[in-house]
Amino acid sequence: MRLVISLAALAFATSASAHVTVWPQQSSPGAREKYEIRVPNERKSATITVEVHFPSNLRITAVEQKPGWQAEAIRDVAGNLVGVRWIGSLPPEQFTEFGVLAVNPSGGGDLAFTAIQAFADGTKINWSGAVGSKTPAARVRLAR
Repeated sequence: MRLVISLAALAFATSASAHVTVWPQQSSPGAREKYEIRVPNERKSATITVEVHFPSNLRITAVEQKPGWQAEAIRDVAGNLVGVRWIGSLPPEQFTEFGVLAVNPSGGGDLAFTAIQAFADGTKINWSGAVGSKTPAARVRLAR
């Protein structure tokens, strides 16, 4: 009986934490960093697009081209890279990671990466909420 309760608790914890995240979750101000945007799919429908918007004070220098996915740059009016839309297919119960190379801002604090995960059944999840919400934005802490 304890095993069943433990497994149920583990399953709940896993599904509650299934959201878009960025790794590493801590870096240094001014550092050059490779960030991995981790995207799980716990829906019954394939993920078909992942659109990520970068913090405005983070300078992206390169975007990973992932086999089987097309990367479309999202630029502001000045031509700066402010996000990427990856288009492909991620089946249920799988995950993938998309890499970006960046230069961190010189100040400390949090960097918030927002994302929109779209599924083949037409549903979308907007990962842009506050810490502790059902749909939190991915965050990286900048500290010395």
